[in-house]
This record gives sequence, structure tokens and C-alpha cells, in this order.
Amino acid sequence: MLFPSAESEEPAAPGSRIVVEAGDILMRRGLTDHAPAALVHVIEAAKALEDFRLGHSTALERAEILLDRAIATFQQGTGEHDEPAWQAATVYMVELWATRYSAARLPAFDPAPPPPSPLTPAHPLRLETVSREAHQHLLDAGRCLERTARGLESMNTARGQHHMYEAARLLHDQFDGLSMSLWVLICRFCAEIQAENLRLLKTPAPGATA
Repeated sequence: MLFPSAESEEPAAPGSRIVVEAGDILMRRGLTDHAPAALVHVIEAAKALEDFRLGHSTALERAEILLDRAIATFQQGTGEHDEPAWQAATVYMVELWATRYSAARLPAFDPAPPPPSPLTPAHPLRLETVSREAHQHLLDAGRCLERTARGLESMNTARGQHHMYEAARLLHDQFDGLSMSLWVLICRFCAEIQAENLRLLKTPAPGATA
């Protein structure tokens, strides 16, 4: 499956530290290569969000602080600073990561952060609200990557990259303050989180029988 080509080392946008890389999305430098500390903030924000959902109301403030740190670290590492776009993308990353903590219960009964928290389900900048189609592409990309990791169907890698690219295209249409090249890396990162979520769901619990 082919993707639009570009000259290597071409800047993605003025001031950006992202360069346009041609070809296989999975062979490009990843988002965490540009902002490795941001992943730590995403994980810690997801843990704090889980603590809030388990009834520790003070954990919400910590989740929001860590979310802001992740956004700032992504902005600094990539050189691209569109605040609404990064909020939508980073909240989505945090929510995706947090799903692995709530897999053993019915999250429908969890408390929801109230407005004006960026983590409230009703916030207008929720990625899945802005583009439901992009959200579905990311879930499908994660499913393809997880199947690839299990050695199933040789075309899953190409399908997964297609879903990442389509999600990036749709999100760039909504948030063109971040370059298309950066959206591709963001979508790959989200798809990889989802793939790991699916892998963990399929892994038997310690002591469980097959």
C-alpha cells in the first residue's frame, strides 16, 4: 500500500522539528523520539485519571496537571504548538492508556470529570467527537497492529498504516495547526497504544488456565 512520497529531511512546517519522511509509517522516527518525556506524563496522567475514577476526587487535579505537562512537552519536542490540536490528541492518548486499567470493570459506572475539565466526556475538543471517523480508523489501526504482532494475515501491516494515514488526514482537516506529518506520527502513537491494550486483554491473567 503506497503513501504520498516526500523528500527526506524536508521540514513539515515552519519552526517544526518534524521532518517529512517518505514511505512506511512504521519505519519513521516516532513521536516519542521527539518528546520522550511526554510519554511518561501521558502514563502518569492516565494513572491519575484511573485514581479519580476509583473515587479519589483529588486525583483529577493531578491528572490535569500531568496532561498539561504532556502537551507542553509535545509542543517543545516537536516545535509545533497548536494548543487545541494538542489538547484533543493528548487527552485521547491519556484516555486510551487509561482503558487498560479499567478493563476488569464496567467503566460506565465510573464518575466523569465535570466541566470545564479537558477530561470531561462532554468537552468539545474530544478527538472522538471532532471526528468519529478518525477515531474508528485509529481503533482499526490498533487492531491491525495487534494482529500483525501475532503473525496473522500479512496484509495487516499495510491496512494498519492505511488507517493511520486516513485518521491523520481527517484530523488535519479539523486541526491544520499541526502539520500532516505530525498528525501521522500522533496517529501511529495512538494506534500503538491501542494495539498494546488489545494484546493485554488477550493475555491470560497470572494463574489462569488456558
